[in-house]
Amino acid sequence: MATNYPSHPIFSWKPTITGSVGVDDGVVVDSIDLATEIGSSYWGWDSDGSDIATAASMQDRLLERIDDLVGLSSYNASYTWPDGDAAPPLTSYTINHGSNVDLSFSSLAVAAQFGFDDTAVTLVSLVSKVADFTDAGHWQPSCYGGSDERWTFNENVGVTETIDGSSRKVREWGEALTDRAFVFPSVMVANIRSDAAAETSQAAMAQRDTSDPNSLLQNMAAAARTPENTDDARAFRVYTAAAVYRTCYWLRTEEISAIDSVCSSASARRIWSVAFTMRDNG
Repeated sequence: MATNYPSHPIFSWKPTITGSVGVDDGVVVDSIDLATEIGSSYWGWDSDGSDIATAASMQDRLLERIDDLVGLSSYNASYTWPDGDAAPPLTSYTINHGSNVDLSFSSLAVAAQFGFDDTAVTLVSLVSKVADFTDAGHWQPSCYGGSDERWTFNENVGVTETIDGSSRKVREWGEALTDRAFVFPSVMVANIRSDAAAETSQAAMAQRDTSDPNSLLQNMAAAARTPENTDDARAFRVYTAAAVYRTCYWLRTEEISAIDSVCSSASARRIWSVAFTMRDNG
């Protein structure tokens, strides 16, 4: 299957969110322990059919906890592509409240998890607040073309034949598994490695903010190397459109331990072809 839409696919996982954020609406002054209230229990990207972040996402969870403290009339976080769908997606936060809500993140690194480049963020009632850059917990190749193909296999097969060739037996153990092979032919290096993402010329090509530490193939590989629930392989949701995803696992150690093994230069080492295989779990 061809992948011709640069806004997708989106590879999403549950990042480990740390730190805290203060909340002040002029009446209520309180704080949210993000490590406790979000931690590693929410997806970095989880969209409904309108690209609204669902209750399973870390973005909606942040607004839900703010609502618990100050009593918002309504709220939502939506995934947007304000610079075009080949540019990184940004989260837009909207609240309906009797006053503005001031947020104060405990550090720049904590704010960056939600795409903000400052510890002080103000949510203005009925005015969308678009984050400065991408959030933690997802990666997108942001390129046209490529392929996304599923191949079934079963390594637990035995075939025997009698010495005179008069009889043949075949035995199969377990169920067939499905590999999902992805190829993205023109990924900007700033969407792959942190050093390139921080370089002005490389970031400009990818329409990224040089302060953005998120949405890198490097981050996705690091997530794949970090187990969930002590020793479970990490689950990824692969979105091919709004609200359309399948769960996959990146299991090939030679790929996740060294991402240069899945990258080959396509143009002057500024644009790379990226190819890797995940286990599809439906």
